[in-house]
Amino acid sequence: MTAATVPMGTPYRARRWLRALKRLPLQLVLLAVSLLMLGPVVVMVGTSLKSNKEVLVNPIGLPRNPTLENYATSWVQGNFATLFANSIFLTVVSMAIATLLAALAAYAIARATSRVASWVYVVLAIGIFLPMQLALIPQFRLILTLGLFNSYVGVILVYVASCIPFGVFLMTAFMRQVPAEIVEAAVLDGCGYFTMFRRIFLPLARPAIVTFWILQGVQIWNDYLTPLLLMTDPGRRTLTTGVIAFKQQYLAQWGNIMAGVVIMSLPILVLFVFAQRYFIRGLYAGSVK
Repeated sequence: MTAATVPMGTPYRARRWLRALKRLPLQLVLLAVSLLMLGPVVVMVGTSLKSNKEVLVNPIGLPRNPTLENYATSWVQGNFATLFANSIFLTVVSMAIATLLAALAAYAIARATSRVASWVYVVLAIGIFLPMQLALIPQFRLILTLGLFNSYVGVILVYVASCIPFGVFLMTAFMRQVPAEIVEAAVLDGCGYFTMFRRIFLPLARPAIVTFWILQGVQIWNDYLTPLLLMTDPGRRTLTTGVIAFKQQYLAQWGNIMAGVVIMSLPILVLFVFAQRYFIRGLYAGSVK
């Protein structure tokens, strides 16, 4: 029941209850879907807190005698400190370079008035629909030709190239919403082209940048195929390739394996919790004029 169908003489509190009852079925459906999606996470965390013997006896139930021994074993035996450092380095450096390049390109497209900029924007946006896996073979041959195989630089270049199309698409939509009055006032105050980008457009595009970091950063953090193909040195493994190697070592010890998966998932969860306000704003970038 919407506000328009509620009788005008109905008291305010009664109207609130009527609206709440109307939304109750939808809320129950959303709650059921949330619980369904939360189930595997609960099983994963619960398994990581069980001994390997208890996992065999009680595979999906809550742990009866919780223990953190699996985390200690995974961290030490799986060399997770090095894996963490490698994943953080690749993710942060790749996203920093991609953010700078995408923001500059988006700024140029948003400020330009020619049709050339529109065509450049369309070409870059088409790159969003190109799966990273489809380009792996030519990228692999290019990395070999450049002599960057088994190096961080080669992987970073692949990640930057794959992130830029979505970054340009997202930030352009956000920068186009900057009011013309602000731009005119900045010009009258003597702001140059790059000064306006640094002091006006870049700070105002912060929600889009945070959204870009979350969506693309998660893809880089969880990527398995690229580091597997381009880096064969065990000392340069990322968390994804390291967890697979750790699983092969502890094939039947699911408590240790799930502890490693939880460790790998925590940074992304923390990032989303602290950045969700900007993330939600960034998702609406360009949707309202």
